Amino acid sequence: MIGWKIFSHSLSMVLRNLGWALQIALVPVLMAMVCIVALLWGQFGELLDNQGRLDYVPSGGLVTSILLSVVIFIAAELWVFVSWHRFVLLEEYPTGWIPKFHGDRILAYFGTSLLLGLVIILAWIVIIGVLSFLSMMFNSIVLITIIPIIGLLPLGVFLFRLLPTLPAAAIGEKLSFSESMAATKGTAGTAIVLFLVLILIQILLQLITNVSIYVFAPLGLVFAVVSALIMTLVNVSILTTIYGHYVQGRAI
Repeated sequence: MIGWKIFSHSLSMVLRNLGWALQIALVPVLMAMVCIVALLWGQFGELLDNQGRLDYVPSGGLVTSILLSVVIFIAAELWVFVSWHRFVLLEEYPTGWIPKFHGDRILAYFGTSLLLGLVIILAWIVIIGVLSFLSMMFNSIVLITIIPIIGLLPLGVFLFRLLPTLPAAAIGEKLSFSESMAATKGTAGTAIVLFLVLILIQILLQLITNVSIYVFAPLGLVFAVVSALIMTLVNVSILTTIYGHYVQGRAI
């Protein structure tokens, strides 16, 4: 089952290189958190009266601070993603606790992500449209009810086949959507298995987090933060593995 091998290989990649992962991710994430807290602290403080209740309608300053916070968060995430892709695929090791900021690659990654998102949205509209038309043709209430579930399968496969374009952008290699589709031909089963594994792992982690918080809240919060960080890097490693295996021909 290649889908499971992709996940296990990506998880192993993160765990084997946990020290390097911390050097790549820790400082950008902390910097983003400090900036976001600084932006929002004063704004939310102004919204509260002496009793801690909302005193007035949020101002334009708060909206601006929230938007800036989103931009900072995305920039930090992309910084980490690009650095991790380059670490794995180019063996570009961090030389300190602040990973190199590849501005051009981060912009390329962001642009590719936006284009990929737009393509997925259009594909979703087409898939739902076709399924809705079929349900009306056959006058099937059951089909109408399960349209979203049925639509997610081809959409997930389509997304999987376009994912290699993201690591390619991170390392400066040109890879069009059509080239990505050609490289990942015949991977529908792999994509479905991989997404099912990710869903099950996420459910398991959420269950453990909830139980940990119920038993001892501080431990649960620590587990939630650590598992979220690891799974974020695992997800990025999955993209890296897909690119390395299907585009570069690396063994898993």
